[in-house]
Amino acid sequence: MTRRANLQALASAFLALTLSLETAPLYAQTAALAEAPAPTRYAPAISFTRTLMRAIMAESGTPGMSVAVGIAGEIVWSEGFGYADVEHRIPVWEETKFRIGSVSKPVTAAALGLLYEQGRLDLDTPVQQYVPSFPEKRWPITTRQVAGHLAGIRHYHGDEFLSGKRYDTVLEGLEIFQDDTLLFEPGTRYSYSSYGWNLISAVVEGASGENFLIYMQEHVFEPLGLHHTVADHTDSIIPQRTRFYERAEDGRVLNAPFVDNSYKWAGGGFLSTPEDLVRFGMAHLGEELLKRETIEMLWTSQQTREGRETYYGIGWSVNRDGGRVSMASHGGGSVGGTTFLLILPQENAVAAMVGNMTQAPTGYVPARMILDAFLDPEALTVEASGPDISGVYECSFLSQGEELVSAAFEIRGAPAEYWGRAVPSEGPWDRIIYSASRREATTLISVDPNGRLTQTRFTGVQPDRLEGDWMSGGRRGDVSCSRK
Repeated sequence: MTRRANLQALASAFLALTLSLETAPLYAQTAALAEAPAPTRYAPAISFTRTLMRAIMAESGTPGMSVAVGIAGEIVWSEGFGYADVEHRIPVWEETKFRIGSVSKPVTAAALGLLYEQGRLDLDTPVQQYVPSFPEKRWPITTRQVAGHLAGIRHYHGDEFLSGKRYDTVLEGLEIFQDDTLLFEPGTRYSYSSYGWNLISAVVEGASGENFLIYMQEHVFEPLGLHHTVADHTDSIIPQRTRFYERAEDGRVLNAPFVDNSYKWAGGGFLSTPEDLVRFGMAHLGEELLKRETIEMLWTSQQTREGRETYYGIGWSVNRDGGRVSMASHGGGSVGGTTFLLILPQENAVAAMVGNMTQAPTGYVPARMILDAFLDPEALTVEASGPDISGVYECSFLSQGEELVSAAFEIRGAPAEYWGRAVPSEGPWDRIIYSASRREATTLISVDPNGRLTQTRFTGVQPDRLEGDWMSGGRRGDVSCSRK
């Protein structure tokens, strides 16, 4: 299905979706604030995104979120939603700083690219050349392997993610894991490791001869005008830093536990805004900071020794279509913060989403929907709805031809506004929070109790059968449903 058809399918639900103060108490007051007038061309896309964001926040309980979109080298829209501080009713503004978690990795990858261009960093030599204090292992490991999660360095254990200990240097942060045995021979497997990026920050220091945070400030943040991107120092006054939240099992929004991210600046310790992240992303669509061939290197999927693609380059998740990079992205999960940065190089488009809650519903699905809306805002016109598909179905969600999960899909209401839920055979059920019906497709967006979004599109409709596709997080596939 074309982007236009998909957008038109989503558009028909605009007027049907309304949110009351009772279902969205955390942002009800800020919703009354005057909204900036939308640029004429993007007005339909902005209206769509505002509707989507408020629905997401109402369902997930996220206190505050913020979004920015860049098209053809220009930030065309950014807006904050909800509260940065619930207790004091301080709203989210465009300058509100959020924890970006692992989106710190592609930000740090820019430093690797600069040092590589200057001939100060050999990505394929053992890391001890730049970090002599790092213990040698059974096998040598290189910076390229570490940056691509191929080095065998472990990830978090137990409650390490909740560490509240202050580390004064990046070398001190290595003490958490540096004496542990590698999980496997480097190059033979892909295993995601934020601790590996702790080691990357030490490599940057060794190759540059400068303190890691100073190097990032002077060589990455300042040249790109990232004035709202800083390290999340717990002992510092940082203007417009949001408060951090989590959601209890009973749905209550609570303060997130105190953590100190000083052990992992490079892998998950920065604060930023969506506008700064979009500026950073747009710099990769030209040669504002790095040469084109360097960006191509960062965006080239690494491979295991057997030649298996990892779909991860140097600090970036990447996908290719016809030999060209179709998408570069990264997600970030922090204590009290969730982020997603998406770049569509062929469309010259970037989007960034942030939320101030653990496991807030940012991710590929909403970011892609938002970008598609801005790339073709004229498609957001309401036309005749599609057939009535209300009913109860037994559905199989397939990935690469194999059933990933089966679920009962309860679709209630009428084409103007469907509601209901998806009840999988295992795990929590999803609530439908958004629907759009058109002749070409009926699109349903659902969210699970953890805030993860799933988009399901039914493009083939028969009296007792539905066929279509789905996407959720980094997965997608086909869906087939039979009426019960």
